[in-house]
Order: sequence, then C-alpha cells, then structure tokens
Amino acid sequence: MLSAQPPLAFLAASGEEEGIADVIMHHIANSAIHLPAWLEPYLHSTVETLGISKAVLMMLIASASLMVLMGIFLRRPRGGQEAPSGMTNALEMLVVFVRDEIAIGNMGEKWGRRFTPFLLTLFFFILTCNLLGMVPGGFTATSNLNVTGALAVMSFLTFLVTGMVALGPIGYFKHMVPEGTPLAIAPVVILLEIISMLVRPVALMIRLGANMTAGHIVILIILGFIFLFQSVVVSAVSVPLAAAIMLLELIVAFIQAYVFTLLTALYVGMLVAEEH
Repeated sequence: MLSAQPPLAFLAASGEEEGIADVIMHHIANSAIHLPAWLEPYLHSTVETLGISKAVLMMLIASASLMVLMGIFLRRPRGGQEAPSGMTNALEMLVVFVRDEIAIGNMGEKWGRRFTPFLLTLFFFILTCNLLGMVPGGFTATSNLNVTGALAVMSFLTFLVTGMVALGPIGYFKHMVPEGTPLAIAPVVILLEIISMLVRPVALMIRLGANMTAGHIVILIILGFIFLFQSVVVSAVSVPLAAAIMLLELIVAFIQAYVFTLLTALYVGMLVAEEH
C-alpha cells in the first residue's frame, strides 16, 4: 500500500514537508546558515551583514583546513634528511603529480613551474570543498553555481591574461586565425574563436557544479524509496546502495578537482605554446 505522502518528500526541521526540488535548490543555491539558539544573539547580525551563506562558510573552513594541514604536514624537517611518510608522503605525491603531469605536462617547463602554485591552490581547494560536502552535516560548496562560476572566471582570466602577456594583444588575436585562412572569412573565424573562448568558463562552471550535485540527487532518490514504499525490504537494498554511491562520490571528488585543474592548465598551455 503506497503512502499518500508525496514521493521523496521529507519532514523539514520546522515540521513542513520538503520536496525534492527544495532539497536540490538547497545544494545549488545560496542557503542561509541556521545558527544554534545560543549563538543567534551574538552572530546573527554579523552573518547577515557579511552575507555568509553555507557555501561561504564551507569555503572558509576549507581554506583554514588547508592552511593548517599544509603547515603541519608539508613543513621541512629540521635535519632535512628525514624521508616523508604517511600524510606527508601522500600530499607530496599529489603535489608532484600536479606539478609534473598537469602543469609542466601541458604548459612546458617554463610556464609550468610558474603556474604550479596557482594550479596546486586550485586543485587542493576544490578537492577540500568536495570532500567537506561528504561530511555529515556539511555542505558541498562546489555544488553551488556561484562558487563554481567564480572559480571558472578565475581560470578564464588566468588564460586570457596569460595569452595577452605571452603573445601580446595583437599576437593573441592573430593566433585565432590559422595560417592560410582567406581574409574574407577571417572575421567569422575570429568570432567563432571568441565564442569558443567564452564557452570554456561556462563549461567549467556547469561541469563541476553538475557533477558534485548529481551524487546528492542520486542518493536522495535512492533513500527516497524508503519513504515512498515504507518497506523494510526496500531499506535493506536502498541503504547499502546509497553507501556504495557515497564511495563513488569520494572518487568523483578527486576526479572533478583533477579535471578542473587539468582543463585550466590545458587552456593556458594552448596559448603559451604559440610563444615558441
């Protein structure tokens, strides 16, 4: 016997039902912070004035966590001879991978070493935001299109300014037209290249945001079957399946941080390659 309750509706803290659209918007929109009653008198005005949403709070936590972790595990040993192990070894492995495979591999030695700090910051920040979204009570900042849009704009400005510096303003527009292109269709080619250039940050924004939101939606739907059918048999299947999806999300968190960083390096590399 099916319940009269709307599919995938959950009881909110206020006692009102929250539909799937509300839960999805909770992840992709700017969600307000609900402070504990004992903190409300002290922090409500500050949070409201600064416009601190859940996404902003999680980004602040991610930034603080990275500074603490990197300061602890990547500091140089006093003797200088101690071999890295444990977390230090894992972090150094990721640093070397980003430097050699992403930065230098796509930009060359000169530009790759210049951009390694930026790409490392981008990679670890996105990865930390992705992982914090899997913590119970946390929030995935990178599922918010405002966050992914800001990251995409940073990447866009990076490869735009780098191209201007490496090729010069005139050379930057000249590289848009392949050699041998008839003069009559050159303006059309430039227009298409400009459109392609503007599409890149949009693709970066949507790819990261959509992939980080998709896992939450799938888990929501799988667990929603428990409330829909109200059956122990369904819960015995839904809960292990949702746990498996969460493990998959852990892999996706690393992959999406890698893809975003790789594409940023690739776009810059396509421009600085013209310098040679």
